[in-house]
Amino acid sequence: MFRLAATLSLFIFPTFWLLAREGFVQTRDGKVYEGHVRFESNAVIVANAARELWAEVALTNLSGVTFAARPVDEARTAFEQRAVGLPNPWISEDIGSVQHTGTAEFRNGAFRVQSSGTNVLSESDSCHFVFKPVQGVSEIVARVTKVQLTDPWARAGLMMRESLAADSRHVFLSVTAARGGVFQWRERLGEETSVTLDRAMVVPYWLKLKRDGNIFTALRSPNGKRWAQVDRLTMSATRELYVGLAAVGVRGNVLNESVFEQVEEGLSLRNRWFVPQVQLQSGTMQMGYIATMDDTAIYFERDSDKEPVSTLSVANIRFQPLPSRSAWILNARRAGALLNTGEFIEGECRGIEGGRVILSSVPLGLCRYDVNSEVVAVVLRRRDASVGHPYEVKTTDGSVWLGSEVTIDQSGVLIRELALGPRRIPVHEVMELRRRS
Repeated sequence: MFRLAATLSLFIFPTFWLLAREGFVQTRDGKVYEGHVRFESNAVIVANAARELWAEVALTNLSGVTFAARPVDEARTAFEQRAVGLPNPWISEDIGSVQHTGTAEFRNGAFRVQSSGTNVLSESDSCHFVFKPVQGVSEIVARVTKVQLTDPWARAGLMMRESLAADSRHVFLSVTAARGGVFQWRERLGEETSVTLDRAMVVPYWLKLKRDGNIFTALRSPNGKRWAQVDRLTMSATRELYVGLAAVGVRGNVLNESVFEQVEEGLSLRNRWFVPQVQLQSGTMQMGYIATMDDTAIYFERDSDKEPVSTLSVANIRFQPLPSRSAWILNARRAGALLNTGEFIEGECRGIEGGRVILSSVPLGLCRYDVNSEVVAVVLRRRDASVGHPYEVKTTDGSVWLGSEVTIDQSGVLIRELALGPRRIPVHEVMELRRRS
């Protein structure tokens, strides 16, 4: 009988298999079905030819639906696969005196830099530098995945310098082969270099260096998601700087190899390893990169096709993973911003613009904080935990929608969210539908 039903389904519903996705369906009476799942009008159909299964579960008997994650396409582009010199506009050369000429290439998505430079210290530098000229504001990020142990102090990192002369003014954030992290800068041409050490940094490690006017900020991260400030300094600098990757081998008679991955440079770089989370007072958590926020709504970036969210319904916004010790702040009766330094600045959030949170604080006045590195979370108001929601929908982008009722059809799920009203979620975005009570 089941075999006949499955055979008939292929004949009568030829489009079923095109629209269905692999998953699991659990009923309220304790049954679990595995197979190709498709939504119909307030019902879920599960088909599994190998098990001779064809089942229809009414919405009233549905406990949950979980779709299998789609396989990740691991194919690399032809550009990433082939070895090249350096992609335009990056160029490289040795800085200062070196015994062996350094090299740099871009292969499999990574910069591989060889250097016999002996140090970036004192009044003169000796290193290999991969760079491009940048005017004005600049931000560069990279994950240093290898520093060859030619010496414990061999190091690789991010550099900004005024010229290619060995005694140029510069800032340099690096991670060593065996001595932690180093942040250094030379404020005046040909003078001594100042140094700050950070023992917490161990290869592989994420580094970020920012220049905004005469303010330079160095940041570090073990995972690219949560950033901590290493140091910030004010130093006069010309408008155009050379920005890029530098490597020091220390032992001048051998070439050291260092590897940089996920290299980006721009005016403002969004955190690609943590998508901001907008939590509503109802508990719904919507993921998405934010373009702007004003008194009325949060607007997501255009390529996301996400609807604006009323600001009045938002409890908090998380821009980095929240440390467990700071979770209480989100439900405290205080509005403000939690910074990556651990400091909480009380104040009213006036909006988000140009990648910065605008906060009005009584003691500090109007402040602006970078959402991609400085701000962990912004609290607008306290969450309302007293309201229950019988339905939960998880989507492919990580959002979790809570609602009082749902209806389903071939196109997707319509969930009634407490603060936002009806929201339609296309079927291809649904990862899980669950009845919570």
